[in-house]
Amino acid sequence: MGRLSTVDDSAVFAAVGEMLSTNGTIGLQDVVKATGVSIGSLYHRYGSREELLARAWVDAVTAFQSNFRNALESGADDAGEQAALATPRFCRAERARARILMCCRKSEFVRDSTPAALKKQIDSININAAKTVAEFAKQNGYALDACHMALVAFPVGAVRLYLPDHDIPPSVDEYIVAAYKAAVAV
Repeated sequence: MGRLSTVDDSAVFAAVGEMLSTNGTIGLQDVVKATGVSIGSLYHRYGSREELLARAWVDAVTAFQSNFRNALESGADDAGEQAALATPRFCRAERARARILMCCRKSEFVRDSTPAALKKQIDSININAAKTVAEFAKQNGYALDACHMALVAFPVGAVRLYLPDHDIPPSVDEYIVAAYKAAVAV
């Protein structure tokens, strides 16, 4: 029987998000300094810098999309509004993960050298989210482009005005709801 890992993924991923949002890059030695995890443990756990980056992105996007998709699939009268609000709520509750999603692009985490199995997992995550948005648009008679703007573009743009350095004020929620309503009304 193998030993249990002593690597705290959330601490490592938080360090990755912090470094990328402030420095624009990471080095494994920087992760070692920030977390106290040995370089050997990082390589044992993640295999490579590229795999670490991809796993950090998968962790963040999976956590976010769980809330987002649950809101859209709830069937509630305000499901769209709640899904649009999933972005600022996630950013407030999960700041370290939010830094990864809101301050960086997927292309900074997923590269040609990312392991194929991880790329496949990421593609699946994105396809499932796109299907959920498309089903929501169809069920409600909304244009798909309007849903993309209302559920993704406006909320992400709003929180990016504040992250990584500032808290997201509650007033952002009101603007996101207003933008959602305006977009789906077109």
